[in-house]
Amino acid sequence: MKLINEAEVFDTWAPMLEEQTGIKGDKLGWMTTYCHYHSLNESFTYPAAGLLNTPGMGNVTPAGAAAGGAGAFYGDSTTGSGDKFPSLLPLAIQVAARTVGFDIVPVIPMNGPSGVLTYLDYVYAGGKSPFGAAPGSGAANANPGINSYTDLPLTFKVARAVNTTDLVVGTDYYLGANTTSPLAVQATFMGKSRVDGSSLFRTVAVGDIDEAANTFVVDAAGTLGLALDGAATAAIYTGALDGTEVDANALGTNTATLVKALEDHIQGFSGAGPNDSQDWSGSFTDGTKAYEPMRRGVGEEQYYRTMGLQAFTKFVEAETYQVAATVTTEQIQDLNRQYGIDVVSMVENALVNDISQSINKHILSRAFALGWSNHSEFTAVQGSNLNLNLNAGTATATPSYIGKDGATLAGDYGTVQDFTGANGIASTTGLENQATVQRRVYSKVLAAGNVVAQRGRRGPANFVVTNLQLATALQDSAQFSWAPMANTVNQNNGSLYPVGTVAGMTVYVDPNMAYSDNRILVGRKGADEEPGLKFMPYLMAESIQTIAEGTMAPKIAVKSRYALVEAGHHPQTQYMCIAVNVPGGGLV
Repeated sequence: MKLINEAEVFDTWAPMLEEQTGIKGDKLGWMTTYCHYHSLNESFTYPAAGLLNTPGMGNVTPAGAAAGGAGAFYGDSTTGSGDKFPSLLPLAIQVAARTVGFDIVPVIPMNGPSGVLTYLDYVYAGGKSPFGAAPGSGAANANPGINSYTDLPLTFKVARAVNTTDLVVGTDYYLGANTTSPLAVQATFMGKSRVDGSSLFRTVAVGDIDEAANTFVVDAAGTLGLALDGAATAAIYTGALDGTEVDANALGTNTATLVKALEDHIQGFSGAGPNDSQDWSGSFTDGTKAYEPMRRGVGEEQYYRTMGLQAFTKFVEAETYQVAATVTTEQIQDLNRQYGIDVVSMVENALVNDISQSINKHILSRAFALGWSNHSEFTAVQGSNLNLNLNAGTATATPSYIGKDGATLAGDYGTVQDFTGANGIASTTGLENQATVQRRVYSKVLAAGNVVAQRGRRGPANFVVTNLQLATALQDSAQFSWAPMANTVNQNNGSLYPVGTVAGMTVYVDPNMAYSDNRILVGRKGADEEPGLKFMPYLMAESIQTIAEGTMAPKIAVKSRYALVEAGHHPQTQYMCIAVNVPGGGLV
């Protein structure tokens, strides 16, 4: 809900910001909103009142933290004096103008230190609510796994920790621990999730496996939650229940979740062929199956299969960067009188620069991590690898980078791309040369942009971030004429921020990436309501100045509070990170 007139706010603040700072474009839009919020907070005045009937500010006293428990909002905390730090708008403008990360993420100002984002999902349910413990049981389900106590959901998906063996669509498998009489789920494999590669299953029954007797007996009281919850050694089995495993230790605790209809469409849920008897299948088509609706007579005799709606909320909290510096009175006096230098202003600029660099690295690190996770999921789902190997001597090298969850994900450079049939890029029998090798980088960037458009389903990628070496290679081959690609890459020395555009995507150079750090981030900076990273400043930069007791030396501190929000259920689909294995001699 928007409680402000954005057009009126823009008309009020935009002329002042343009005149004072020269800021234009997207930054001008969100900065006007930021100014409006601060104007509301900082222009408040108290009404006149008598000394005897109005509580005063009193001594400066910070509010005490609220105690835990149900009474936290009813007097468990201490009252503060109501003081707040002054917010200096010029500093906020400096941070906004100097932080490179703002160019690749939308900026949405926050009018408070916290907030809640709400998402809706349409799921293939087919039964009553599959979350939570049975009513009156006193048990609490602490994680979001399926733990149905009534009707079983018709479909579910599981993330397989081991995925070396492909399952066959339309084949029944058993998910659970294969020991004496444990619960297991009999389910038909439907394919892989389009987004994360999880295995999709159609529920057949829940029952007990007896390995000794090689039997599966349906258990009317069984649930998916009981069959999978806590089964540290859970695996996927074929029809032979005597220990024949497809994937050993493939399932973790409570890995079963409902299938979301908007990201993984299940063909067959609304009708599976003329007789409603065809195998259900996931998102991908391969030209080997016919997709037909039910005949009228069959449809008349079938109950509707039920979908459901789920709401999710995500808590957003403004986090903090802060830094301080101090100078002596002699520095202030002498540097000012001898050289005319405003020492306090210079120190303040240094603090702002430190904060801006921290914010920039935070934004880019999260964008690269999301892109690397998307690449990993893309490889798992479709078996394709966009990494580029140009070094014949290290064809088996393994790139490893941080993913969206903070864990290291190992990738694969793959084999050397050599279209001449000779030994990599050192071919003497074909037409490979430095320019043709550099041109392959363009092809990978274009492919990554198309993957973002297809998997993200929000629009085309519109920016690229890479290091100096790969950016120089793009500049060097910008006018490659045998296989030209639309670009506006500037070949002038020093044109790095941005370099230009490639296939409609603006190319930026991250100055913090090493010359040998040959990663490329391709992504989409979408609208505020689209999935992806959102930069939400609460206090962009706040300056505090004080005098140290004893030395009487001035001390300056700068604090920035903001939230970097990964909005949407799959924000990683808006980014793609690819790695390039460059020969020892480099690309330029």
